[in-house]
Amino acid sequence: MPALPGIAVATTLAFWLLAPTPALAASAPSRQDVQDALERSVAAGVPGATAVIRGPGGVERYAAGAADLRRRVPLSPDHRARVGSVTKTFTAAAILKLVARGRIALDEPVERWLPGLVPNGERITVRQLLNHTSGLAEYCAVPPDSTLCVPPPSEMTRTWTPLQLVEIGVQAAPTFPPGQGFSYSNTDYVLLGMIIEQATGRSLTSSYKRMIFDPLGLKRTSLSKRSTIARPFAHGYDVLAEGKWPFDVTATSPTIAWSAGAIVSVPTDLQRFMRALLAGRLFPKSLLREMKIAAPGSLNGTPPSSPVEGGGVGTYGLGLIHFTWASACGAQGHSGSFPGFHTWAFAAKGGRRGAALYTTADVLPAGGVIAALQAERTIACRMRFGDIGARKPRG
Repeated sequence: MPALPGIAVATTLAFWLLAPTPALAASAPSRQDVQDALERSVAAGVPGATAVIRGPGGVERYAAGAADLRRRVPLSPDHRARVGSVTKTFTAAAILKLVARGRIALDEPVERWLPGLVPNGERITVRQLLNHTSGLAEYCAVPPDSTLCVPPPSEMTRTWTPLQLVEIGVQAAPTFPPGQGFSYSNTDYVLLGMIIEQATGRSLTSSYKRMIFDPLGLKRTSLSKRSTIARPFAHGYDVLAEGKWPFDVTATSPTIAWSAGAIVSVPTDLQRFMRALLAGRLFPKSLLREMKIAAPGSLNGTPPSSPVEGGGVGTYGLGLIHFTWASACGAQGHSGSFPGFHTWAFAAKGGRRGAALYTTADVLPAGGVIAALQAERTIACRMRFGDIGARKPRG
C-alpha cells in the first residue's frame, strides 16, 4: 500500500525539509524525547503509537495511547498490527534469495514466469517490478475500483484474489513505457508474489515462512489472509470518517494487498528483519548492493515519474527506501500503510542498529501527520546515533 497516504503531505514535507542535518549526530534524541514524541502524536489525534529500538547496548520499548479505544486497552509493542507496504521489503528479499539460488534473474522478462498475463510483459523485467519502473498502473487508483484499497464499510471484508488485483492494474493504460520513469505501484508487487509462487511451486505463505520468517525467528509475523488478527492485536482506526469517531477499520480484508501489503507483525520482528537484511544475512552482499541502487526519479522526479511520497523523502531501490536526513536521519528501510495502520521499519550501521514503529491510524488531520512524522524522525535518529539502553524515560 502506498506509504503516507492522506493529507497535508506537501505541507508536512516542506516542514521536514527545514529539519536539522547530520549535525544531529552530536545531540541524538534521548529516550524521553522518543516517549514525548509518541505522546504528542496521541495528543494530535493518533489513537496509539508504539516502537522498538535495537542497538549495541540493548533494546528499548515505547508505547502511548490505546490498542483498543472501546475497551481502553493500553497499546504495547507486543500488539500485532498490519504493516502495509513494509511487506514489499519481505517480498523483495524473497525474490533476491531466489536470484541468489539461480531460480530467477533480475533482468529476465515477466513473460517468462507469467505468460500472457501482462501486456508488454516481454519488455518488463523482474528488476523493474522491484523498483517500480515497470510503468504498470496502480490498481488502487483505477476507476471504478479506486476505493479498493480504502474500502467503504460495506466493502471492508470483501475478498480479492491476486489475479483480480493484477487484472485491474494491467488492463489500465500504463503510466509510461517500461524503464522510462518511476511510479509506485502495488500491481508490481502482487506480480512479484505470483512469480515467487511460480518459481518455488509453493504458496507465498510457505515461501515467506521457509525463506524469511523461520530462519530469522520472526515468530509473530505472518502473511494475513483473514480480516481477523491473532491476539494480542491493535485495532486500527479511521479518525476522519464521518459519523462515530473513531471508526474501527481493523476488519478490512488483507486480500486488497497480498504480497504488496498483507503482512501482520510486531515492531520487534520488523526491526530484526531489517537488521538481518542490511547485515547481509539473507542473500549475498552483491545483491544487497543491487537492492540499494536508487531508481531514477524516485527522490524528486518529474512527470512521467511520481517520486516516493511526493518527493524529498527518499530514494527507492529494490523494495528498499534510503530515507533522506530530513525524513529519517538517512536510515534505510520501508514505510507502509493499511487502513487503520501506518508503519515504519528501518536499520543502519550495517544492521547493528534497527527500529520499527506503527500508529493505529493511517490518515490523520494535519497536526497528527506532522506529529507522527516527528516521531518517525526522532526514533530513526535515536536508532542511528543514540546510546540505546540508556536510562528509561520518566513516568
